[in-house]
Amino acid sequence: MKTGKEEKVRLLRRVLVSYNDFKQAAHISSHILAAKLHRNYPEKDRHILQALNCAMIIAYDRPFSGNRGSKTMLAVLPERVLNAFTTDERVLHQVVMKDRNELLAHSDQNAWCLRLSVIKSSGRTPMLVPLHRDTAAPLDEKHTRMFTGMAHKLMETLFAERRALEKELIDVLPTLSLEDGSVTGDEQAMRYGGWS
Repeated sequence: MKTGKEEKVRLLRRVLVSYNDFKQAAHISSHILAAKLHRNYPEKDRHILQALNCAMIIAYDRPFSGNRGSKTMLAVLPERVLNAFTTDERVLHQVVMKDRNELLAHSDQNAWCLRLSVIKSSGRTPMLVPLHRDTAAPLDEKHTRMFTGMAHKLMETLFAERRALEKELIDVLPTLSLEDGSVTGDEQAMRYGGWS
């Protein structure tokens, strides 16, 4: 059974990694907006916008999707990190989570809404026409702006979480010497710090 300190160290690791995931998502969404990629979508820069949209959503969702089954699994990001979200932001959070799970990282049959039909006309060979939802469709500009704000809110929340955890854990982690670069601490500290 893990001790309270071990759980807090696991949470600190999740917070540090997740902060960078949200930072990546914020940078990508900010680039989409600064480059005005929505302006002429889908006629211009369609593939660039779709690829960046996919990357930003996957980066954003990493802290929530977990890595179940891994022996080195990070702690789950607490649900409380969403407390600062408005109702609309919570809805968008659910949309991007669903998009990641059903369309972007996986191909869920129901999400595709794939319908098969055959076109028959006189004098022509019958032709299969697969109709489906546009699974690569990016968030629109309004929701990309909201998404950027959400990523920034999560970064602020995780920074505050980091500071609180640091205060509790500073004495149980190993020490890095600026003089010679050595890392020292007892066995537990070295384990907590990932040095053993």
